[in-house]
Amino acid sequence: MSRTGVRVGKTSVRVQRPVGVAILASAGVVLGIVLALLSMALIAYKAALGVPLGMQVIDIAFAIVVPFTIVWFFWGLWEVLQSAWWSHVIGGPLAVAGMAVAFAWRGAVVALLVKGLPVVVHHWIETGFVWSVWVILILESVTVLYLLTVWKAFGIGAPKPLWERRHL
Repeated sequence: MSRTGVRVGKTSVRVQRPVGVAILASAGVVLGIVLALLSMALIAYKAALGVPLGMQVIDIAFAIVVPFTIVWFFWGLWEVLQSAWWSHVIGGPLAVAGMAVAFAWRGAVVALLVKGLPVVVHHWIETGFVWSVWVILILESVTVLYLLTVWKAFGIGAPKPLWERRHL
């Protein structure tokens, strides 16, 4: 029995990025970077006030995990990756639900964020948190709804090449 090989062309295929994907991906990456900078500023401000880093574990975890996850997911959209489409379509509604819960429990979340800060800045932290939650909620909702209309650009539903097909 012999097997025949499949030749892969040496020319790369340029994927056409829809304009809406470019706008949403750019907005998401900028949002993630701004969120990371604001989180680091809050940590630095607390450290300058004498709050030990051990007391800022939640802030540090938030500053690392959330912004870089946002940047990673939206960078995948910029690259028109199929996995980014699936990540947003599956994880997007979960993120929206999480933002809704964070907004509902904003008092408890803000209480954790303002621990060790002067009372004067509590309102600023709460306002920043509420705005961040709303911006993330709106951006992710719009992204998921838009991605459901441009699924062909990501190769969703397209026939797979022969070498990616599973043979039973």
